Amino acid sequence: MKLVIAAYLLATSVGIAKAQTCVQGLWNIEVTGKCDYATILAAYEQQVFHATGATSCAEGTVTAEQELNSLLTNLNQDVATICKNLYDNMDTTEFYEGAGKGTDYEFEKAFYNGHSKWVEEVETTYESADGSATSRLREDAASVNAFYQGDGSYSQVNMPPLENFEQCDANAVMCCWPKDRQAADNNGNCNRNTYSENCVDKDPADNTNLCFVDMEKGSFASGFESDGLVEFPGDGDDGEGAIHCHGYAWANDEYDPITRYRANNLFYVSMYDHMHQRGYVENIPGAPMCGCVEKMPMATRSDCTQVDLTEDFTVVFDGSTIEAKMTKVEVDFNACQGKNGRNNDLYAYHWRLYEEGKVDRFQFGTVGRTLTDDHRCEYAREAELAKKGLQYGYSFDQGNWTQVAGNAGMSTGKPALGENAFKSTYELSSNKIIHRTCGDCESPEHKHVYHRRFTAVPDGLNLLGHLMNGKNNAGGRSVWNVDFQLYSTYEDAVNDENRWLCPNNSFNYGAPFYGECSPDGQRVRDQYSIFSWSPGPRAHVGYYIAKGEEEGLVKVDTHNIRGGDRAHGMALESADGKTVYMTGHGRDIWSYDDDFNFKADDIVEADFTAVVKVGAQSTASPQTWSKSGLMVRTDLDTNSAHLSIFRTGAKWICTQGRRSKGEYSRSFGHCVQNQPDANWLKIEKRLDEYTTFYGMEGADGEITWTKHTSEELPGIGDSSYVGLAVSSASYWQLETVFEDFEISQYYFPSAAPSISSAPTMLAPFTDISNLDLGRVAQSSAGSWDVTSSGNDIWGSSDSFRFVNYTVSGDVTIEMKVDAFEGDPDHNGYLHSWAKAGLMMRDTMGNNAMHYSLFVTGTQGLANQWRECTGCNSGHSRTHSDNPRPVWLQVKKVGNVFTSYFKYDEEGAGWTQFGATKTMDFGSELSVGIAATSNSWGKVATLSGTDFSIEENDVPARKLRA
Repeated sequence: MKLVIAAYLLATSVGIAKAQTCVQGLWNIEVTGKCDYATILAAYEQQVFHATGATSCAEGTVTAEQELNSLLTNLNQDVATICKNLYDNMDTTEFYEGAGKGTDYEFEKAFYNGHSKWVEEVETTYESADGSATSRLREDAASVNAFYQGDGSYSQVNMPPLENFEQCDANAVMCCWPKDRQAADNNGNCNRNTYSENCVDKDPADNTNLCFVDMEKGSFASGFESDGLVEFPGDGDDGEGAIHCHGYAWANDEYDPITRYRANNLFYVSMYDHMHQRGYVENIPGAPMCGCVEKMPMATRSDCTQVDLTEDFTVVFDGSTIEAKMTKVEVDFNACQGKNGRNNDLYAYHWRLYEEGKVDRFQFGTVGRTLTDDHRCEYAREAELAKKGLQYGYSFDQGNWTQVAGNAGMSTGKPALGENAFKSTYELSSNKIIHRTCGDCESPEHKHVYHRRFTAVPDGLNLLGHLMNGKNNAGGRSVWNVDFQLYSTYEDAVNDENRWLCPNNSFNYGAPFYGECSPDGQRVRDQYSIFSWSPGPRAHVGYYIAKGEEEGLVKVDTHNIRGGDRAHGMALESADGKTVYMTGHGRDIWSYDDDFNFKADDIVEADFTAVVKVGAQSTASPQTWSKSGLMVRTDLDTNSAHLSIFRTGAKWICTQGRRSKGEYSRSFGHCVQNQPDANWLKIEKRLDEYTTFYGMEGADGEITWTKHTSEELPGIGDSSYVGLAVSSASYWQLETVFEDFEISQYYFPSAAPSISSAPTMLAPFTDISNLDLGRVAQSSAGSWDVTSSGNDIWGSSDSFRFVNYTVSGDVTIEMKVDAFEGDPDHNGYLHSWAKAGLMMRDTMGNNAMHYSLFVTGTQGLANQWRECTGCNSGHSRTHSDNPRPVWLQVKKVGNVFTSYFKYDEEGAGWTQFGATKTMDFGSELSVGIAATSNSWGKVATLSGTDFSIEENDVPARKLRA
């Protein structure tokens, strides 16, 4: 701060003071620095109050602060307003004077959008007869240097009224340049005197990695209306080329110097320092050359300039008012001083402004959505794609290909197949061709690569795991030019034509799958993915095998119980429903919260016996306490009560559980060690008692059961999920093969009345939820074929075909089911949970109450119900065997519903099945035959005979056409 002794003027008459003051007279002071109370008080004290003869009061009786405050009170003024008036009324300079191209800002508009003569012309020697250079930037833009030497550095410049710099909510501006057009200035790559050969579209100094351009944000500059995204994979010569970004930021306080002089900073960064001095010009396609950071491309970083200011002003008291006037301005431009000593960095400088309270967290966050600050673009790209409702992916022909693995955007939420599931899938492929897609590979030739194996996969080689993660030749079991070849197209792979070549005829096994090879043998680096890395180095990679998705294994639903940070997995079921290939990551099924993959179709509300065979297991990282087995669980919360019997990674059999919700897990009994490679496991529930068993299968197929433990567990409750559980106890995937999973509900049998004959009737039907396919056919002999599509009878709403009749009071319906078959137009495909059979339904609404007994695709008999309108469905089922024919019966007495079945028309009578439910349907209800394929676009057909309805006090009706 500069303090200068001011001339002291005695006044003969200054009016009547409102408060006593000691300094009598007019005065003026000169100040250097920020205009605020502390600065003005210091100058007033030195230049006025302590001036010889200035005060009439005895020394020590009053201070300079008291004197100045008294004067301000008398004048009804305050320093804040004085300073505001100083800054509001100071002389300023218009921005257009920097270019000197007119006052309408049309030139500046073109310039900042990446156009104009300054941007588009290039220095050359071809235009002159004597070979001298023309279009020399420093000559053509000499006005820029003159403005910098003058008003650009010695006055406050006003911001140009351009859309590029409007609504800069983050308080930051950035420029990005891809081109150097000026020679011999020691900046960038256009740095030789042979202009025409070396200065055509040369590169600036590269200081960032360009990630992407949001075309919608830059549409005002480009004139191209689009909401798309332009990506720039890679960096430097491996990506977008050399890009240089530079910017500046300012405070929310409009009187802060970095805010008031932000136009000076814009001029310096864009026109003087980078264009005039370095020759950096042009915009990134789809974006302006300079603009608010919100309108600029996403990049990893940007250089930064800050203004450092010297301002001199005078403060004058003329007897009636105090006024301040700016007398001198000097602006210096320096590298930004950022957070943690990170200088010349826009992100770090904005961070510092945030910590100083000059911008808020939302503004700082906005800068972070333009500058990643981590030298990488992957996560920023994916976040932007997600914001636009887009993601990496590959739409493949599911009729001819099956996805077996996928990473990041190519995963489609589906983990990689386990070793055994892949083997089963691989064997169904006629030519064993594997297709790799790579969404973020920079080389076009490497976005689609086909791998064909010519030799059999030897025992012990996890081929899929090797292709995903292996950095070797699998001990000589996967050798290029011996075991496999690579191709650019499926046709080439099938015909063994146009094999890929490798540099020096050598496959680099450190680059999995493609070995740095290419169609012409040129070495291409970093086009691989290692799934156990992140991202490693290509994140979006998928693997597919030449076999239709619907052939062989079918994906079935599982629940990822996420009590930690690892739980995920999937399950694939064989066509006959007897084998389940299930994968699971997870920390453990233990402590207060469980972390694992759980396959449980429905809630069981009765006593039951659950049985399964735990077979082959595979993982890249065996863990002693990995677990696979049977589980009974109250709900799908992480801390649910449960009882489970597991086979562990150490080949132990252990019964574990949680007595009530939220308790710590415990073991029941001692683990049984030294078990064989496969075990049968069983859980029996009888009231609140749960008993676990493990079994050995003999040569004759008979299972010898050994009881493990028995526990009273009322905390699990009357209804529970019963299913299969897998947890790897590591980051690596564990695959377990389960066979013959079966839940048998435990009921005492009861007899049901027989049915008499009745005359024939016509058969009305209703489509619930607008089916796309199906028909109903009948014969006068009493046979039925009910064909239907539909999405399921389940959850809180249904989609199915209903052959329905209106009845009232007590009623019994029966039918003999001879067959339930899949869609002949889709190779007989029948969903495992396709359903058909008898239904009693309250209304025709898709969310109506109902009570039903179904045959299913592969899941055995299913008793299902919905106890209130719009509620979720309930369910009980038998084992997965589906013998035909089967006789079905559903009975309503009062408000009580029961179901029965039998396999022999003349046999021992009806067996009660499922749950007895009490529901109030009202005075009338609809009864009949219901069918759903559970696969939209495909049909399932129920074939049967002897469908009949027996109402209370009304003879039974056998319904025929």
